[in-house]
Amino acid sequence: MKNLQKWIVAIVVALMIVGVLVVYKVLDIQAETAGLEQQPEYSESVESTVVEAIVFRPTTQVLGEVVAPQKVDLRNELAGKIQAVNFVSGEQVTEGQLLIQMDISSELAQLKSAKARAELAKSTNQRISRLRNTNAVSEERYDQTLADLQITEAEIALLKATIEKKTLRAPFDGVTGIHQFDAGQYLEENTFITTLVGSQDYVWVDFSLPQFYTPLVVGSHVEIVIGQDEQQPVIAEVIARNSSISSDARSLRYRVRVDSNQGDLIPNRIVSVQVPVAEAARKLAVPTVSVLHSAAGSYVYRLLPDEQSGGYRAKQQPVTLGAQVGNRLIIETGLAQGDLVAAAGAFKLSDGLLAYLAPPATTVSATTESAPESAP
Repeated sequence: MKNLQKWIVAIVVALMIVGVLVVYKVLDIQAETAGLEQQPEYSESVESTVVEAIVFRPTTQVLGEVVAPQKVDLRNELAGKIQAVNFVSGEQVTEGQLLIQMDISSELAQLKSAKARAELAKSTNQRISRLRNTNAVSEERYDQTLADLQITEAEIALLKATIEKKTLRAPFDGVTGIHQFDAGQYLEENTFITTLVGSQDYVWVDFSLPQFYTPLVVGSHVEIVIGQDEQQPVIAEVIARNSSISSDARSLRYRVRVDSNQGDLIPNRIVSVQVPVAEAARKLAVPTVSVLHSAAGSYVYRLLPDEQSGGYRAKQQPVTLGAQVGNRLIIETGLAQGDLVAAAGAFKLSDGLLAYLAPPATTVSATTESAPESAP
């Protein structure tokens, strides 16, 4: 009996200790919960943009080639030794300027002899002509002297033509290319000398457009992009188009005119050409940083006012994307004009998260834009 009382006292003491611990823990949890309730709700700060409409015109991007209106590869017609080189590489030359003189000493000597024989033939023909009037000589004699005169005159013309072919002159004003020729050097016929590019203040850009696009009309405009930097595109007018579609590439060739001072437009350089392929239309656009992607598709975060906090609630909004225009994306479906969406920092948001705006907010302005497509 005495042992039973001891066990009962021990159990009661243990229960009292457990009760005290439980009460302490409950009070501790209540205090912690109260502290958490007093902490502010987690939020993120993002930049925002208002969805607005832009005037959008689809374009396709093709490659164009810079063409000089005047350009010729200079070659010698006849073989021979160079007597003099009268230009340097990259020099500005004028029309008719002597560039290379081949050795013409033999032709000059023959020309001098031919001229002497021509004078003699002319004098003989004149005497025979006077005698012919008195019937002192036969018609055959007169015909012979006339033939001798014409033969010598033809020899003179041939020698002058040969001398001209051995005298290389600039056919127009322009800039020469690089050459490596010196006096005394022997040239085979049709040797490439240098390239002469005319000094016009404009160049042409030729490009081809696949046949399934609507043909451009002469007088329409395209944009020429020179280089890979952020240089402003050059507006150029279509001045000509080919009369037929090429049978190999099934494309139509066009030519535009561009002022030479618009950029580093060296002949044969490849440039990008933005060609309009449809009429302009109003489209909605947002910055590219606003659009996020997941396995389910593309989406943005709309920012809806939250009156209780004074901030905004992020709402995930699926969207259908169109073409990219610079640093913006066309939105085909999912948004309306005037919607406020997250811009820079949108990746930090989640659906229903509290967000505050980081000033200043950017706005997509209503302007005319063109978006490139890839031409096959």
